[in-house]
Amino acid sequence: MKKKIIIIVSIIFLILLCLGLSFYFFLYKVNIKNISYKLNKDTIIANIKFNNLYINGFCEINGNKVAIINKECDITIPNTNTDVYIINDFHKEKFKFNPNQNEIIDFEIENKIYLVVGEEKKIDVNINSIGNPDKSLDIKSNDENIVKVDGYSLIGIGKGNTKVVVKVGKIEKEIEVIVTDLAVLPKLDNNKKYLSCNIYSDEDNKILDELLEYRVNTAGYKTRGAVVAAARFLTLEFPYKLSYFWENGRLNNNTGGPKADGEGRFYHKGLYLSSSKFNDLDKSLIRFGPATWGCPLTNWEDKPRAGFIRGQKVPNGLDCSGFVTWVLYNAGFDPKDSGAGDTPSVSDDLGDFGPHQKITMELLESGTIKPGDYIASDGHAALVGGIDINNKKLYVAESTTYWRGVVMHEYNFKDLINYNHLNYIINMDDYYKEEGNYTYFWE
Repeated sequence: MKKKIIIIVSIIFLILLCLGLSFYFFLYKVNIKNISYKLNKDTIIANIKFNNLYINGFCEINGNKVAIINKECDITIPNTNTDVYIINDFHKEKFKFNPNQNEIIDFEIENKIYLVVGEEKKIDVNINSIGNPDKSLDIKSNDENIVKVDGYSLIGIGKGNTKVVVKVGKIEKEIEVIVTDLAVLPKLDNNKKYLSCNIYSDEDNKILDELLEYRVNTAGYKTRGAVVAAARFLTLEFPYKLSYFWENGRLNNNTGGPKADGEGRFYHKGLYLSSSKFNDLDKSLIRFGPATWGCPLTNWEDKPRAGFIRGQKVPNGLDCSGFVTWVLYNAGFDPKDSGAGDTPSVSDDLGDFGPHQKITMELLESGTIKPGDYIASDGHAALVGGIDINNKKLYVAESTTYWRGVVMHEYNFKDLINYNHLNYIINMDDYYKEEGNYTYFWE
């Protein structure tokens, strides 16, 4: 009898032990079968699978709970040592997780780049990554006769279009690169040949327009930098000198009078180089022409000393305020096609941009003048194109009769303070509002 009792007790003990062990290992204790990580943009998701026969509850990180469903859970986790709590029906248990992920998630580059022959441009790459992966760039040109790769820079070799492949980590992207010889690297050369009539095709004009727009957008559309880019493009990068043309009239915002549209005042986006641009003009307001820049156009001013005789044809171009308004308009600003001057009775002269600062040596040496500032006199409008304060030189982008066209002219500080045609400067910070990207000097 005693022996039988011992056997029964032993059996009961074994059953209880098995039940206890089963409860502990399959219900109470959390048994993680596998942990895997996946990336969702810049977020790491930990997938936790459990070995428990039955498990119910939550995965928790810093108070963020995710339900356990079908013996697994997906929870967002930082890329560092982290305490993860598993909470089931019976208890809460802590585990140490460390994803240690080092991945390139994505990167951003320009999808189209314009270069002139000889120009070098460093590729700007914005890389989004997790951890500390290898961020080196693998760059290859599909045609090295057009674009050569030098480190992380592209160099325009010859005219044409090609693709450049950029690889970071496992991700590849393409850049379309257009190289042109229709413009040059920025160079101060006021002895350039004058633009003659009809030397550019519609396609040429289109490429130059795209290059100008690219320069403006790279500098930052509707910023000071965009104004500087547009002014330097026409004076330094465009390979011909644009003639001065005394406009045949202009729509004044106060009077609603006649308007010169393309008659010494091309108030439109892009360059006025091909007959396709005639579609941009209001032809009802054209008295003579139309004629693109460089083509003969009847002049209606009588200024023999400046080379203008009423009724004679001269090459179309831009006058001083026409150049300034063209630059501003292409940079994203609309000065309403106002002219130069400082007429007290109207408030739309270019001279009304802001307070006039008299040009003095103190002002020139103050370091407060910036490219893109308005520089003028009563009757003449121009823009500061560059500053070399160490060598005491100011560069002015302007169109004049005495320089006979659109130029970037170099002035010594000493000469400038006694120069009648330029006697004040307007700080344009309030007008532009944003600086954008530009340099004080282009070299």
